[in-house]
Amino acid sequence: MRRNQFLCSMGKCTFFLMAVCVVMFSSCYNDDDLKNSISGLEDRMAKLEASLQSIQSDISTLKTLTDALSQNKSIASVLENEDGSYTIKFSDQTEVTIHNGEDGEDAPQITVIKNEEDGIYYWGITGTDGKKTLLKDGEGNMMPVTAAAPKVRINTNTKEWEISTDNGKNWEPTGVYASGEGTGDTSLFSGVSQDDDYAYFTLKDGTILKVVKSKELKCEILTGKQYFANGEEKLLPVEMSGISKYTVTKPDGWKVSLTGKGLTIIAPVAENQYAEAGGKVAIVAVASNGQSLISEIPVVIGEAPVAISVEGQMVSTTLKNGIEMYYLGVMEIDQYSAEMVAELVNGYSARMYMKTAALEKMPLAELLGKDPEPGKTYMIWAVPPSETGDKYQSDDVIAAAIKTAATVELKVSDITFEGATVSATRKGCDIYYTGITDKSNYSPDAVIEDVSFYDGGTKQYSDYNGPLEGKVLDFLPTVVPGTTYVLWAIPYNEEGKYKTEELVSVEIPVPALTYDGTATVNVGNVVATVTSVSAPLTPGTDCYKYYYSYMKETALANYATDRDVISYLIKNGKSAKEAENFERASLEPGTKGFLVAVALDKKGQLGSLVKVQADSKEISYNSSISVDVSIEPGALSTTLTLTPTGSPVKYRYVHMPLNDFRNYPYWGDDEMVKQALVMNQDVTEVTVADLKKNQLVIEDIEFKADYVLFMIAVDADGNPSTTMTKKEYTSAKPTFVRIEKDADLWKAGEPEVTIDKIEKDKFYTVTYTVKPKAGCKQFYVFAGSADYLTGMFDEQIKYVMKYGVKQTTTYSGSIYGPLPTNINVTWVDAEGRLYELSKTVVNVPAQ
Repeated sequence: MRRNQFLCSMGKCTFFLMAVCVVMFSSCYNDDDLKNSISGLEDRMAKLEASLQSIQSDISTLKTLTDALSQNKSIASVLENEDGSYTIKFSDQTEVTIHNGEDGEDAPQITVIKNEEDGIYYWGITGTDGKKTLLKDGEGNMMPVTAAAPKVRINTNTKEWEISTDNGKNWEPTGVYASGEGTGDTSLFSGVSQDDDYAYFTLKDGTILKVVKSKELKCEILTGKQYFANGEEKLLPVEMSGISKYTVTKPDGWKVSLTGKGLTIIAPVAENQYAEAGGKVAIVAVASNGQSLISEIPVVIGEAPVAISVEGQMVSTTLKNGIEMYYLGVMEIDQYSAEMVAELVNGYSARMYMKTAALEKMPLAELLGKDPEPGKTYMIWAVPPSETGDKYQSDDVIAAAIKTAATVELKVSDITFEGATVSATRKGCDIYYTGITDKSNYSPDAVIEDVSFYDGGTKQYSDYNGPLEGKVLDFLPTVVPGTTYVLWAIPYNEEGKYKTEELVSVEIPVPALTYDGTATVNVGNVVATVTSVSAPLTPGTDCYKYYYSYMKETALANYATDRDVISYLIKNGKSAKEAENFERASLEPGTKGFLVAVALDKKGQLGSLVKVQADSKEISYNSSISVDVSIEPGALSTTLTLTPTGSPVKYRYVHMPLNDFRNYPYWGDDEMVKQALVMNQDVTEVTVADLKKNQLVIEDIEFKADYVLFMIAVDADGNPSTTMTKKEYTSAKPTFVRIEKDADLWKAGEPEVTIDKIEKDKFYTVTYTVKPKAGCKQFYVFAGSADYLTGMFDEQIKYVMKYGVKQTTTYSGSIYGPLPTNINVTWVDAEGRLYELSKTVVNVPAQ
């Protein structure tokens, strides 16, 4: 007891001493380290947030660029801004801003990859090793850039960048760590350049997108005469298109610059006695074909006799002291010119536009005398009274632009339990976003956030009239009866800033299905294997369509009644109107489950639930079957001779270079490889009936490379063999032919390379044809810089075979990039001999 009291007393003493120390040293305690630590943490968090916003913005920009390529849109202008960024305007008034990247915070390198077969760009990612990989959606399909863009985030727990290809439902790690220690610059772009005909956008991974520039020349300063105070700066809007070069002229002492944001004018300061008090600012724009035009406005230092201000759809004017009368009117932008206004107020109808008092927030509709058209630009113009009584000149015209808000008109008709017919009509906009969601999940604020920061929704370039379901307005493959959907739309905003009042929506109440109908669906005999079950499904009495699925016994137990199961089928099952051969594969051996289905008649009445037991077979290793393999390695292919024991009907195998196998999920664990073969996961399966003389030929192997093979046999019931065969071997060295280029053997086989066309923009596009000769059985083509081909001649051949294109007939290809470049060809003759590379060097053509 005394010991405990002593410890307690010691604790009190310790506390007292600590308190004394705090009092003694509080006056000299330095908390700079703590403050710096907190400041550093806040700085890193700010950088991470900026990095996230930057890369998501660049993904949206990249989508816009590739959309332009796929939809044959052109670029109206490429203008460099004062901060070194570029503002890109397209022919449809779409606008993006690109910041050139510098070394900074590591981030996943999202890219686009063009499929040469269909010419479509797909989303991809470039790894830290420089390898490009296509991104796949939840169903394993490649993601075209015209569809939804991937999303990125930083995992707050692991601090790792993650990527989502299903609109944020699931996230996958990228292997890139976000430290917050870099500069915060995560731009996907490394450069922007242009020439007379194209604009070039270079991604960090080296991908170059080239987009044609508009040929239609346009340059309009969207304002009239401007009045300035000394030193005042104004930014005036400018519409531009097809400009290859431009110059800006101005009065002496004034400062003028043209950027992607518009025309900036700074009046001279009062102390500059050599500056002109007024004059004209003009933009001389020149197209690539030599066509030119001039757009100009008068500028003057002084107080405006009439000042026009615009706030939303309201127009106000302010009059200088002494002004008792002025003219005011409005015109559509394509009808407006200062010369036309001057002519108007000099004519007989001038009194129609006479005003004797300033306006205070007059609606544009009142000024027009009708409702303005959505998304249209109008010019509000004013002409002050003439001091001399002379006719008015165009230089007297003061003007300001006002653009009405664009919108999208949504309509719904023909609502049934299967869906509805909907329409989306543009009102004053070229581009808009659409989306579909359940009413219970709809939130205008969430939609605005998704569109603003993640390029959410589906971008549309034309009006729509058609079914609710599908992939056009949003990804809605199936309409669920009894669900109220919300279809929303919002016009595209060049600045990427959206407001809830711009959002339009319409509710679509899809009627629910009713029960106690008489429709039927038939489930035929169930065929089961170790890893699958299957059965034919056929419509029965009064069956208009039916829903079906496979449900494991454990999952089915979670539904209390048949109606609960039917509700699940309607929401999550598949549907059909014709007979189907249903199969559920990749089951665990011995899985207990059911095939469940329900029929529906044309009135929307559901029949009774059909539930048929469908269990996969318990795994039963078949010790009476096996397979032995003898390997005849070649240089270009490997022949496997399979010697079976018993009567297997299939073989499953894994065959790959040993170096690649080290990246296989089950590297180093033969039992896990065997399990993958048993479950038929990420392996290759071949039937005995498809083999000739029990031989399996594996083509397109690398020569002089180490390979590994795993194989099991499978019986008719899907049971695997007890034993697994494992073999390692080295592919053969080919017979190389290195002879003089004028030798008969070389001439008889060397494929003929013809350079068909060389086109130049910033880089060169070389189109070529490779035609084999009689002595050539097959050939490989790789076009690219000589820098790719290093090492001895056999290593160069291996590179061309691995990364090039294999052909047996005439081949046409193209390559885009700088010159010189090589068209590298190696070929195999009828005797299997492999020839040294034939290199056709493509140099810069003579001018």
